[in-house]
Amino acid sequence: MKALIVDDDLALADVLAFTLRRVGFQVVLAHDGMTALERWEADDPDLIVLDLNLPRLDGISVCRRIRAVADTPIIILSVRGDEDDIVQGLE
Repeated sequence: MKALIVDDDLALADVLAFTLRRVGFQVVLAHDGMTALERWEADDPDLIVLDLNLPRLDGISVCRRIRAVADTPIIILSVRGDEDDIVQGLE
């Protein structure tokens, strides 16, 4: 199984990668939205862990572009707790 972790917080991305590797995932990292899309296309991950606050292209846009063509499971991480942000993420 392969996971794509997309987070601009390098320390958090490393912790997530460590945790997923321990349970058997091969991990691919991206630290901005555009790189996330490139890695997704190149590596075809089985799971995406996606932050919403990203440079170059925000996480909602990344999610929408992936959802337009694939049903890869996406776990959204965010400090945003606003009801509108939650609804956007679920859409």
